[in-house]
Amino acid sequence: MTSIRTCTLALFCLVLGGCSTTTTARRPDGGSPTSLDAKPRVVVTTDPELDDSNSLLRYLLYATDFRTEGLVYASSQFHWKGDGTGKKFSVPNREYFRFGQKLCPCESWRWAPNERFIDDAVDVYERVYPNLRVHHRDYPTPAELRSKIRWGNIEFDGDFSKDTPGSDLIRGLLLDDDPAPLYLLAWGGASTIARALKSIEDRHARTPEWPAIRAKVSRKAILSLSGDQDDTYATYIKPNWPDIRSLAIGQGGVGVGYGAFVFASAENAPYFSVDWTRSNVSSQGPIGAHYRVWGDGKQMVPGDKYDYFGIAGLSTDSLRKLGYVVWLPPRPRGEFLGEGDDFTFFNLIGNGLDAYRDGTPGGWGGRVVVNPATRVATPAGQGGMGGGIEAFMRSLEGIGPEGPRTRPPSPQPNFAPAAQNDFAARVRWSVTPTYAGANHEPVVTIRGNARVSARPGETVRLEGAASDPDGNAVTVRWWRWKDVDSYPGEITLSSPTSLATSFTVPADAVAGQTIQLVLEATDDGKPALTRYRRVVISVSGQATRASDSAEVARTIGRFHDALAAGDSAGALALLAPDAVVLESGGVETYDEYRAHHLPADIGFARAVKSVRGAVSVFVRGDVAWASSTSTADGEYRGRVVRSAGAELMVLTRVPGAPQGGGWRISAIHWSSRTRRP
Repeated sequence: MTSIRTCTLALFCLVLGGCSTTTTARRPDGGSPTSLDAKPRVVVTTDPELDDSNSLLRYLLYATDFRTEGLVYASSQFHWKGDGTGKKFSVPNREYFRFGQKLCPCESWRWAPNERFIDDAVDVYERVYPNLRVHHRDYPTPAELRSKIRWGNIEFDGDFSKDTPGSDLIRGLLLDDDPAPLYLLAWGGASTIARALKSIEDRHARTPEWPAIRAKVSRKAILSLSGDQDDTYATYIKPNWPDIRSLAIGQGGVGVGYGAFVFASAENAPYFSVDWTRSNVSSQGPIGAHYRVWGDGKQMVPGDKYDYFGIAGLSTDSLRKLGYVVWLPPRPRGEFLGEGDDFTFFNLIGNGLDAYRDGTPGGWGGRVVVNPATRVATPAGQGGMGGGIEAFMRSLEGIGPEGPRTRPPSPQPNFAPAAQNDFAARVRWSVTPTYAGANHEPVVTIRGNARVSARPGETVRLEGAASDPDGNAVTVRWWRWKDVDSYPGEITLSSPTSLATSFTVPADAVAGQTIQLVLEATDDGKPALTRYRRVVISVSGQATRASDSAEVARTIGRFHDALAAGDSAGALALLAPDAVVLESGGVETYDEYRAHHLPADIGFARAVKSVRGAVSVFVRGDVAWASSTSTADGEYRGRVVRSAGAELMVLTRVPGAPQGGGWRISAIHWSSRTRRP
């Protein structure tokens, strides 16, 4: 028994009399099936708002986590280029008519004559790419990113009357043979996305293939919109493509929009302060120099009366006397300004939360509350602009550099410190030419499956592993994410601050409900970095007695204890007379195992230190099966052992069985492999 633990369905057939052995291969770390392991395919469409520019810099720092298929210039109600013919244009109730203004109809709106902010961001990325590549091999080349830049529907607010290179790109991606979802991010308006869909409709709606094409596109496209900034979602996409999904965002995400410092909790405010922003971002090389902060002396479009954010030292009244339209009171020079579109891709980042996977809504971008016990409506008038822009402005007047006197509570879970530290680390990578000169995120995995099925009363045992590429110490904690699961009651984790933990599925849990747990690992580097793994427990079937699961686990534990103690009689007493043992490529009966492999298993167990992982137990009437994993390190018969193993045991209920509380082991399967360094 030079190893331990994996589920082999063929073993069930020996005891249960036949079953299907069709399975979906899963990653060794317990992640999603390999067919889903590709990075998310992403198209970014964005207008030249200054916080879009900042969001784009953060996006590029996380380009390791995406398959970037497009970086597309777009328009919105806030920015549009015009068609160059002198045509004047306006839409009622847009910002050029607010605050007593009447600045349009006009030929263009807040669009620089030689606008190239996407190209500028990629130029900055190119300058720091050699350093970034040292720290993560998956950064795409600048040339690859440039090949994805397109011009979309930028002429007028909400105009999707004609094809553009950007809409052509999206149309082609939606129709290609890659079955992976295509995440369509709109940081401005969605007119370029709308045009791609309209073009597909125009070309195929009258063909026999239309139902299949429409279904394919509806399955493939996933929208992540920063609001409906040009009304094209409401007027075209939603009515004509009702089956297209949106990326689950919800509430409680990391607040990095305009006014982040003012609106942050006391715990989170330091991560948006002048000192933090200067130390971690704006002073850090080309990325920091390009990054927009309050009072930095810059404007996206020269002369833009709505962009006063770069002006330092003037009050709201002073800015208004200069003709600026002030909707957010000015803040101190150097304070965090905003990245208001980050939420559209935060849940696509590969931090281990798998927030974009089916069944795991929730990540740095926010979560969809599905648990009836925690779904509470937000009281009307709490924060935001519910009372109108003027009331909102009045609520912010007089807030000094230190921030408001009272602050809201932190969201729970609170991801802001982890997200901001992670951002700071990647900015630091951009100016650090050696791997040893910067911190890198820890690695956290789940031993065994991250998708578990358990009945009420069963004990679920979980174990993770955590390491750090820089050799930093790592602390871990398990926590339940109740908002995103569906069991309304409470559970108790046995060891929430250890790698191994367990809990008993409550007796009142109902089949179909889920319990979601997160293993969080944080290193002690500078800045401290955090990664996660999520486990989803699905409640199945009718309740089984908690004592059954506990007795099964105890029986298995006694068997291993007997091997380690050299107690062959004690080990054999826990085996059923008709037991079979699958080991070393062969199958042995009870008598064959006693004569052949048992002495070797005892010798190995006594000579080599094995760390057994959590045991997952399933009970079906008088049959139970249990799976677990282990690691072994040591020396046996002159050979160095460094292995990872898996074990599957099938037990049957036999009233009165000695030492086993009514359970005996009927079948064992052990397998192992050499662990990679």
